[in-house]
Amino acid sequence: MIESIGIIGTGSIAADIVDGLNAATGQRPTIHLSPRNARIANALARRHPDVHVRADNQAVVDAAPLILLAVRPDVVREALTGLRVPGDRVLISAVAGWSVEALGAQLDADVTVVRSIPLPAVRQQRGITALHPAHPAAEELFDRLGGTLVVDDPATFDALSAATASISTYLHYLDAVAGWIARQGMDPHAAEGYVRSMFAGVGASLGDRSTGLSELGRAHETPGGNNEALRARWFDQQNRAALDEALEHIRRRVAASTSEWAR
Repeated sequence: MIESIGIIGTGSIAADIVDGLNAATGQRPTIHLSPRNARIANALARRHPDVHVRADNQAVVDAAPLILLAVRPDVVREALTGLRVPGDRVLISAVAGWSVEALGAQLDADVTVVRSIPLPAVRQQRGITALHPAHPAAEELFDRLGGTLVVDDPATFDALSAATASISTYLHYLDAVAGWIARQGMDPHAAEGYVRSMFAGVGASLGDRSTGLSELGRAHETPGGNNEALRARWFDQQNRAALDEALEHIRRRVAASTSEWAR
C-alpha cells in the first residue's frame, strides 16, 4: 500500500496524477510537492487536504519513499544535482529521453529508477501508463490511475514515447476540420463546438477494448458512403507512409536524446 508520494516538478502531468489519485477510490496517499511551479502546487494543495507543498526538492525526497520526477529533460541535472536520495527510495521518471542508466548516474546512491509515460487520461483514472522496467510500487501507483503496460525493451519504450507525439497532431486535425466548416459560412466557435461533439462520442467508444481499432473504423463506415470515401481519398497509402515516416523520425529523435542525456 502506497501511503506517501513525493513529486519533483509540478507541471500539467503532475497535476493530472495528483487529481487522479485524489479522485480514485480507496485510501488516498499523502502527496508532497516541490515548490518549483508555485501556482499549480498551491492550487493542488488547496484542492486536496492530503497534498502539501514542501520547501524544496530535498524536503520532498525526505518525506516520501516513492518519488516521481516530472520535470523537463533539460532541467533534470539541475533538479537532481546535490540531492541526497537514500538507496531505499524508488525514483519514477516521467521525463522523456532520459534512460534508467543516465538518471541513475545523476544520483549518489544506488537508487531504483523506473521510467514511465503517464498520459493526461490518468486524471480520470483511464490512462494506461507504460513502465520500464517492471516495479511493483510503480505498477501499484499507476494501476490506480487506469492501468500499466510494462515494457521490457527500452527501444520499444522509446517507440511508445514517440507515439505520444501524435496527440497534438490529432487535435490539430480536429481544428482543421472545424476550420473547413467555418469557411463554408458557419461561425468558427459554433463549428468547433460541432466538431468537439462529433468526436466526443467516438472517443467514448475507445473505452470498449474488445473492439479493435480497425474494426471500430469500419463500424463508422457505410460501404460506398461518405466516411469511406473521405478515408480512402485522404488517408491513402501515400499519407499512411508519410505518417509512418514521421513517427519513425520522432522515434529516432527520442533515441538520440536518450543517448545525448546519457553523456
